[in-house]
Amino acid sequence: MHTSRRRFIRSAAALGVLAALPGWSCAKSPSPKPLHILVLGGTGFIGPHEINYALSRGHKITMFNRGKTAPGLFPGVETLIGDRDDQLDALKGRDWDAVIDNSGFYPRHTRLSAELLHGHVGKYLFVSSISAYAESLTVDDDEFTAAYAEMDDPNDESDSIYGPSYGPRKALCEQEVSKVFGDDAINVRPGIITGTGDPTERLRHWLRRMVAGNEILVPGQDDLPVQYIDAADLCGWMVRLLEAGNGSGPYNAVGAEEPYRARPLLEGLIDATGSTSTLTWVDWEWIRRQASEIPAYGPWYGEGPIPFMQVNNDRAMATGLTFRPIGETAKDMIAKLGEDSGPGLRPGGFDLATEAALLAKWHLEKG
Repeated sequence: MHTSRRRFIRSAAALGVLAALPGWSCAKSPSPKPLHILVLGGTGFIGPHEINYALSRGHKITMFNRGKTAPGLFPGVETLIGDRDDQLDALKGRDWDAVIDNSGFYPRHTRLSAELLHGHVGKYLFVSSISAYAESLTVDDDEFTAAYAEMDDPNDESDSIYGPSYGPRKALCEQEVSKVFGDDAINVRPGIITGTGDPTERLRHWLRRMVAGNEILVPGQDDLPVQYIDAADLCGWMVRLLEAGNGSGPYNAVGAEEPYRARPLLEGLIDATGSTSTLTWVDWEWIRRQASEIPAYGPWYGEGPIPFMQVNNDRAMATGLTFRPIGETAKDMIAKLGEDSGPGLRPGGFDLATEAALLAKWHLEKG
């Protein structure tokens, strides 16, 4: 489908649906119908965005988690202590209007919570991932035409949460929720989530360099696509989807309206942040010849998984998914660079000294 056609469909669909969504144009206004929402997790990256937004809309929140990560983050919010691994007693005999499942990574755990909560919550919103799609994904696929990723043994729980089986397991988790909840299951598939609290360097790496004001090495092609979504946009939309009460099925929650392209994105961020940095694009082949170890540059490392950076988000946009300018996201993240740093931060890019040495050698060779 041509881009202009997609934009027209999005605009036409969204105009009708957005007006029906409570408070879509005024994010902080109270919801006409306060909900009691159960959040499985809640203290990681996106959970606080969900909870803060829901509270600002007048909803009541209950969290269920192990009580190990940031246990004092929401002192006024009810917290039930338990574990997804068959320690769900704290959820028994309770009713909620909806549940947001942030912490379902293994299908067995998701099946246990879905079966226990069936009949006790109205909607089950599962936070999945576009990694749930098979590598056969194309830019023409949508939520209903793309194939699921698969794994040889669906019961294998041997690797880590974010290991090689992350995507196939997310696909299996979705299927468990859908089996139990049917039309009351909502499977949200985000792509690259960023914003304040982001535990990765997939955007923050570039912001750190821009704050420093130095020349920035950018590997690869300058026209590669990338789809960032601010956690605040994602989480606000998910809460409003529950408010509307008619969400069902899968949604690709990727941003923004159209994929960003590497060069205009980074140049725009330099302008938005007032940075004095300059950008130097360097061939990946040259970098590989110089460095013994290549860091996990993101999100357009190497040639990039192109279809996974151009995922169709028409369906989510038609139900009210909107996007802040990424320059605003960048400014919020820069203001919290110190707070969001720590031992749990996933690194990205070369360190400053290595990058400076590579740039010097690149310029020397290129004259």
